[in-house]
Amino acid sequence: MEKGTTISISLHTADRIIDLKVPSQVTVARLKTILQESFPIIHIRLPENFELALLNKPIHLRNEAILADYSLGNGDQLQVIERQKNREENPL
Repeated sequence: MEKGTTISISLHTADRIIDLKVPSQVTVARLKTILQESFPIIHIRLPENFELALLNKPIHLRNEAILADYSLGNGDQLQVIERQKNREENPL
């Protein structure tokens, strides 16, 4: 089976679901960068630090992995999950 060059996904953000066509031959980290650079154009703000989670499949997406290496296909759904920054608490 030949892997396609793009896949159609739905991206779940905090307040909406966006249908996208994304390249399948990019890493998860690169996809996150593309989303952060592109979304302000359509007036959508993503968290500064976030992970992408695959909904309805027990697969953990690693930043260095290429999307085509996963069993992702048209119609799959990714969710933006805000990642909290590590804070050092000052003791009193």
